[in-house]
Amino acid sequence: MNAYLTQALAGMQAYGWHIFSASMIFFAVELVWGRNRYTLASRLRGALFWSAYIVVTVLFFTWFNKLWASLGITPLFKLDLSGFAASEHFGLKLIGWLVVPVLAGVIGEFFYYWFHRAQHAIPFMWAFHSEHHALREMSAWNSNHHFTEEIFRIPFITVPMTLLLHVDSGAVPVMVGLLLGLQGQYEHSHCKLHLGPLRRVIADNRYHRIHHSLEQRHFHTNFGSFTSVWDQVFGTAYFPAKDEWPDTGLDAHDEPKKLREFLFRPFLRLIGKTA
Repeated sequence: MNAYLTQALAGMQAYGWHIFSASMIFFAVELVWGRNRYTLASRLRGALFWSAYIVVTVLFFTWFNKLWASLGITPLFKLDLSGFAASEHFGLKLIGWLVVPVLAGVIGEFFYYWFHRAQHAIPFMWAFHSEHHALREMSAWNSNHHFTEEIFRIPFITVPMTLLLHVDSGAVPVMVGLLLGLQGQYEHSHCKLHLGPLRRVIADNRYHRIHHSLEQRHFHTNFGSFTSVWDQVFGTAYFPAKDEWPDTGLDAHDEPKKLREFLFRPFLRLIGKTA
């Protein structure tokens, strides 16, 4: 038990620092170069919800990862791309540092893409995912998913990835890893920084904003998080026009305002009660 708690606390510290640093970077950018004027209260509320999210998910996955590792399951296929980063040829090394991490992300997100579509198509999963779509003041800080979504990823992402494919991208420079790690906060931020034509590969905040749009013409589009590639392959991509920046939220219910709502409202909705 002591070893479990020690590992869980270390995980909370690492995950919490990642969320804090990424959110603060884009909070600063939003203040000086943002599109919307959102309240400080929404950001503080988002920070509180993130804290609860981190505690619950890390406690669960500390246990689950240990259990899963003990099964000794290895994937059927391994794609070893580590040779690029280890190459002495500068051009190949550059590919290993920049192209390979993105390629690994694109390949891995195939499973996330279909998981995300299932969240919108299956009423039980939508009851939880709709909490994320209810965000009206969506920003780098106020961008929470319900904590159950990480658990739901197990059968859709963890299991198939573990059984089928492992991509070894080799050594990735710290700066590249940092930039890729900012994606989750960046895509929900309302800063004016966007990727332009690069969003044909890497999804930016303008691309993801369409997915959260209140406008019916944007519904059922842009399911990709890190990449837009699978949306293009399966016909769900919608690339925004210049300055196309819709309002977000849901008409069915507003975003949670209290911690009790954030934690329990989806469960109460499923059994026909209100938080």
